[in-house]
Amino acid sequence: MFTLFRWFRRLVYLVVLLAFVLLVVTSVQVVVASRSTLGLAQVKPADAIVVIGSPTGTGPLAPDLKLRCEEAVSLYQAGRARKVFTTGSSSSAGAPAEASAAAACLRAHGVRHVTAVPVSPIPAQLSQVSRLLGSSAGTSVILVADPLQTKWLEGVASAENLHAQVATVPAPKGSFWSDVGTIWGQSVAVALGHLVGYENTGWIGG
Repeated sequence: MFTLFRWFRRLVYLVVLLAFVLLVVTSVQVVVASRSTLGLAQVKPADAIVVIGSPTGTGPLAPDLKLRCEEAVSLYQAGRARKVFTTGSSSSAGAPAEASAAAACLRAHGVRHVTAVPVSPIPAQLSQVSRLLGSSAGTSVILVADPLQTKWLEGVASAENLHAQVATVPAPKGSFWSDVGTIWGQSVAVALGHLVGYENTGWIGG
């Protein structure tokens, strides 16, 4: 009995060690991907631009969502895609849907073909975008999002049969611990995506 317990304890230690190594490796991938930003000139034409939602609060657009909309306008005006999707449901009671607020902002800046996708979480958003585009193996999208979401979003898009470029917009500077928390959450989401499928990681990835 003692020998069996000892081997079981060793197995637990091994599993914990492997999980730790996986998270460390994934964290490095998340940070490296976040620094591989695409400038406007590097973004290739695609079938659609997708503005990933961000909480709006109860007032006007949050600063990071406003920056994402501005990036989407630049991409649209540069002819990178003629269709634009905005995503995100209401982040709290009484708040406008992120998708609707972003769509209104884009239309005010002359973007004509905008479709709001007011659902959550992000895997469900990209799943609906995929259906609306009638995606095939060659369907491509430009995702406008936070840099630290790059690695995870690429995995989610691939799971939905979308070839994604991530045009990142730096979020307003947060605290050190806020950034660490985001990296940790994204690392866990990517690690779980490999294990259980990216479509099942919306609860932690974004």
